[in-house]
Amino acid sequence: MKKVTIAAMLLSIMLGACKKQEKVETTTLLQLYPEKIMDVTTATVSTVLQEVNTDIIVGAAINSNRFSNTDYKDLAKLHYNSITAENDMKMNSLNPTKYTWDFGILGNGIEEKNEKIPNLAKDYGEKRIHGHALVWHRALPQWVKDVESNTPVGVRADTLNAIMKRHIDKTVAFYSNYYKGGTPLLPLLRSWDVVNEAYYDDGSLRGNLNLDSEGNDIGSIWKRYMGEIYIEKAFRYARLAARANQNWKLKLFYNDYGHEYSTAKLNAIYNKVMELKPMKEGGDPIINGVGLQMHIRYNTPLTSIKAAIQKMKETGLLVHIAELDISLLGSGETAVPAADLTNRRNLQKSLYYNVAKAYQEIVPIDQRWGITLWNIGDADSAWGLNAEATLFDTSYQKKQNFWNFRDGLNLQLTP
Repeated sequence: MKKVTIAAMLLSIMLGACKKQEKVETTTLLQLYPEKIMDVTTATVSTVLQEVNTDIIVGAAINSNRFSNTDYKDLAKLHYNSITAENDMKMNSLNPTKYTWDFGILGNGIEEKNEKIPNLAKDYGEKRIHGHALVWHRALPQWVKDVESNTPVGVRADTLNAIMKRHIDKTVAFYSNYYKGGTPLLPLLRSWDVVNEAYYDDGSLRGNLNLDSEGNDIGSIWKRYMGEIYIEKAFRYARLAARANQNWKLKLFYNDYGHEYSTAKLNAIYNKVMELKPMKEGGDPIINGVGLQMHIRYNTPLTSIKAAIQKMKETGLLVHIAELDISLLGSGETAVPAADLTNRRNLQKSLYYNVAKAYQEIVPIDQRWGITLWNIGDADSAWGLNAEATLFDTSYQKKQNFWNFRDGLNLQLTP
């Protein structure tokens, strides 16, 4: 008789029809038969990330150079309903030489690198493409960098302004008129990071020539000659291009890193976004959202992560966790000390759960643009192999990070 009662209770739990009295008995069952209750619970949660929480779009940044690996490509198709091109939509890819554009759409069946990302979305249904990025101080083609050496100082501002406007006009127009289907036809891209990483960690704008140890300029040629107004101009040009191509719903974002570890930078970004927020072109706002890249470490304080998300939520704009990965490496480290590996993995998987949880606790549904993971597996991570920063290992097998992130999404929370 007791076995029949237990079976009936388990069936009742599965159907979600427990009454108040039965909830007390379920607690007893959980104590006596935890493995049975666990079977019932986990069976109701999808193992496909994009299916877990319908209120959160789950994305991945992907690299078309990895598409020859079928495991990589299959995981991108399966788990994510938004994709960001890691490199394929940056200026040096799309506009490699002056007046030369490489969108890769040839119409003859040949798939070039800049065609692969759009085709992944077109071929597999409802995937959203988030454009990355229109204006950045890096990933510039050499011909743009050469403006400093082959153009008189007095006309550099006007020259760079013309280059920036032309690039935004061409790029936004192309992807506004390249459709994924639907009735009416839907533009392939739903959003763009318009300006990327304009600020240093101290909250000041990148500007003056500033070469890193590898000789790369981490200042900004745009700010150097156009002034701070280049940010506003970039957003205005992007909105005007969207309107000119009847892409009325295109969402425009400011994207950066470091919100969670630099209060000065967090406040500078907030102030700039709030300055842009009331500005319009043709009645449409020139900015719709803000991206927090969230390249964090195993020991990044959760309180700092929450404070960063909260500050961006207070803008009233869309909030995108845009490039999430969590490194096991400390600052300056190239390998994890063996004695601390288990501890760091535990902290890392806890953070994957808690970032998903914090996003839901803080950001209202109507402000959520989603959570995008930065690449698929550890072999693809910008942090490097030893960082073990992603949800999948080097063989594209799920790690515990995957399950913790999935369980965080599954909390189904609202503020």
